[in-house]
Amino acid sequence: MIKKSISTILMMICTSIILGQSIARVENIKIQSKKLKQEREIIVYTPIDYDWRKNEFFNVIYVFDSHSREFFDYTSAIVSFLNTKSFIVVGITSPYNEKLDYSRNNDLLPILKTKNSIDRFGKYSGNAENFFNYVSKEIIPYIDSHYRTLNSRIAVGHSLSASFILDSFIKNPNLFNNYIAISPNFAYDNNKLANKLVDFDYSKIDKTTYLYLSNANEGIKYWEEWKPARNIVYKFFNQTLKNDNLKVQINEFPENTHWNTFPPSLNKGLNFYFKRISDLQEKELSKEEYKVTIKIKVLNKNDTIYITGNQNNLGNWNPKKIKMERISDFEREIKLNLKSPAQFKITKGNWNSEAQIKGTYKAITIKPEKQSKFEFEIESYY
Repeated sequence: MIKKSISTILMMICTSIILGQSIARVENIKIQSKKLKQEREIIVYTPIDYDWRKNEFFNVIYVFDSHSREFFDYTSAIVSFLNTKSFIVVGITSPYNEKLDYSRNNDLLPILKTKNSIDRFGKYSGNAENFFNYVSKEIIPYIDSHYRTLNSRIAVGHSLSASFILDSFIKNPNLFNNYIAISPNFAYDNNKLANKLVDFDYSKIDKTTYLYLSNANEGIKYWEEWKPARNIVYKFFNQTLKNDNLKVQINEFPENTHWNTFPPSLNKGLNFYFKRISDLQEKELSKEEYKVTIKIKVLNKNDTIYITGNQNNLGNWNPKKIKMERISDFEREIKLNLKSPAQFKITKGNWNSEAQIKGTYKAITIKPEKQSKFEFEIESYY
């Protein structure tokens, strides 16, 4: 059973937008989890233009530990400045439940074996497997069925939630495209996570995956066991592992504390991914092709326009290869078989005459398996 209560907050102001969703939106969604046998709450941010880009689909960032709203709010606030506004942000919370005496550590830690770890974490551990199933089998399917999402997913975690997303990577390395693990604890349970990462069979990765790791001053003046465990992992990724499907970046912030390393780490981690996201999406087209009809409203009845995009049937970004058919004075149309996700632009035959499409940014991204007819309107030309 899912109950939805919407609380709208102002995340950014854009005076140029007068139609559709006029402010960014945050929804608080309650989910009765079968996997956790608890009611949980997630937070979903959609950007200011989500409603009026009705034919387009969005990438998703999943931010763990979002009961600390700073993590969720910072991520949703900066994402459009680092890239485009084509991201939904989902906050996954792990609040303390006084009635159940259940904490975030229950979600994020597996069953512990060593006496030191059991003494330290006690009963607040051991439910990570169920929490993984909650995320992978309840949260992600819910988001994909209720929002217009692309196949690109980013997981962001800090401290033990960073440890959790790395353990999730080991369970299913293809669940997310990008893992941003900020100041993870590799040392718990006698370096359990560090050893699992070293021993993992990386041939299980079947698509290009990005892994970002960072640390602050942990292990220098406090949590001394963190540094040797971290060194095991860093040495492995820097010197030993060779895998074309896994791209790894490591940043160290020794002047930062465990808490305030989140902002610089997240900025670096997202930029690491964003620089490559277009290439990644073009390489991950579906094998199947879907019949679609794309209709464009033009400004002038004499306009001759072309469509070009990220696959052979869209001309592979050649701006004058595929001409759209004139069906009336102010309408042009084309019928194509497209792989998903399809990304394209409209031009008059060269890149000096690229069209600005109403309600979109420069490139339009669609999922042709979701619908077969798309209509757009040209506002101007660059």
